[in-house]
Amino acid sequence: MANVGQALTHQMVAREAAKMLVEENEVVSNINTDRSIEFGEEVNGYGKGDTVKVMIPPTPVVFDGNVFAGGSSTAPSTNESYVNLILDTQKHVGLTFGAKEKKLELTDFKKRFLKPAMQALSSKINADLLNRMRYQTANVVGTWGTIPSTRTPYRAASAMLNRFLAPSGDRSLHFSSDANIALAEANSPLFHTKGELEEEFSENAVGRFAGFDFYEQQGLSVQANGAGSGYAVNGAGQTGNLLAVTTGTGALTRGTVFTIAGVNAVHPITGADTGQPRMFVVTADYAGGAGSVSIFPAIYPVTSTYIGTVTASPANSAAITVFGTASQSKRQGIGFHRDAFAAAFAPLPVLASCEGYTATIGKVSVRVMTFGDGYNDRENTRIDVLYGEAAVRPDHSVRITE
Repeated sequence: MANVGQALTHQMVAREAAKMLVEENEVVSNINTDRSIEFGEEVNGYGKGDTVKVMIPPTPVVFDGNVFAGGSSTAPSTNESYVNLILDTQKHVGLTFGAKEKKLELTDFKKRFLKPAMQALSSKINADLLNRMRYQTANVVGTWGTIPSTRTPYRAASAMLNRFLAPSGDRSLHFSSDANIALAEANSPLFHTKGELEEEFSENAVGRFAGFDFYEQQGLSVQANGAGSGYAVNGAGQTGNLLAVTTGTGALTRGTVFTIAGVNAVHPITGADTGQPRMFVVTADYAGGAGSVSIFPAIYPVTSTYIGTVTASPANSAAITVFGTASQSKRQGIGFHRDAFAAAFAPLPVLASCEGYTATIGKVSVRVMTFGDGYNDRENTRIDVLYGEAAVRPDHSVRITE
């Protein structure tokens, strides 16, 4: 695909593809992709498994009085924590065309081949990122099994982010077509001005409400709750991201949200009890029975020198209450601040003996590469992306259940 009618080149196609991916993907355009720069703006031969550390600043502790650090001999640690952002996903879409198709001008090629290809690729990336975010998000609002048709769940989502001090700007909310219809029917003036209403709802960007930019999504993930029920805490004073539980009934699936009796969320700066139960999410499938469940957030009680995640460690035999209905699957909308998650798109090299180009636009890299099939007089072209995602501040994210 070196030149098509002296107009079509890999460079032109790659740049158009990267531009389309940024424009078509409302998730990518609403999360932090700054870490892409750390993988280099030039093609450096990155591959699956490459990692960059995303640093997370510590939460300062404020002490009362004139005694340094509340009487402690040293101040609390100011070391940054970090999460690993791993380039773990490569996706591509393939195109096959011969000498005749190569004579197309760029405009025709975009319309007939490139746009459908990039829409398909973008949809897959969108769905993958939304699914990852669901697994990483413990906060949830709404009523399991009910498509929201009022403003209340979305206001609750905003309040949830406020409670965890998420910045007020750069928030987006991704909901289903069914939720959009239900909300629009009951609240037609909610998002739009009179002029916009005359044109009906168009594109995926629906409007703005409760501090969120709303986007209609077809790729929202579904939470499949396991049959797990009847679990309780096994042992008092537990801390960390493993929770020992007594024998219950059934599995707890990854992404399942639950609360623990007597364990509340705290203000992220003051450590004060919010009066709201702390929500936890299961981070790995748990087969059932007595054992240890992997959870987020880790359980760390507030102390005089440490702002933890909860008011107190759970008591022995404290009841565990799963959000939603056992053995049911329900779609999950999601709202988040831009910096709740990070994604990175790394430039892929063009392989030896192939023709191609890697373009980076808006911190998103796309490779277009062609290899020939001389026997059939055809060329196979693939459009690739290599990316990874990490939860940086998942408390700045909230699920809206349907």
